[in-house]
Amino acid sequence: MGHVYADIEITGAKGLKKIEKVLVDTGASTTILPLNIIEEAGGIKIPTEPVELELGDGRRVKAEVYGVGIKLKGRRAGTLILSFEDAKTVIGVRTLEDLGLKPNPLTGELEEERPPGVYYFYNIS
Repeated sequence: MGHVYADIEITGAKGLKKIEKVLVDTGASTTILPLNIIEEAGGIKIPTEPVELELGDGRRVKAEVYGVGIKLKGRRAGTLILSFEDAKTVIGVRTLEDLGLKPNPLTGELEEERPPGVYYFYNIS
């Protein structure tokens, strides 16, 4: 099994920011970006208390929440991202779900999980 990487475009109030070869991390619930990238694109800070994250190495950090537009593999969606001091860029599962994509660790590519713009909602009673 290999790692999966993807090129992304982040859109905010100030414009577009392209980022190449970003790790797709299925162990990360949310996409993480350094603050300078969010600020350059003009991401919108969500007015909430910082959230506590536990990182893969066991450290706990406080992260701020932002809203941005994201483009990945030709698909666009709005998504929430997190940022904290010394953040490393990763694409998390929430963003993949927002875009209807899934990683294939055998090919190293992202694949369509559903048609663009289609969301599934289930009623479990």
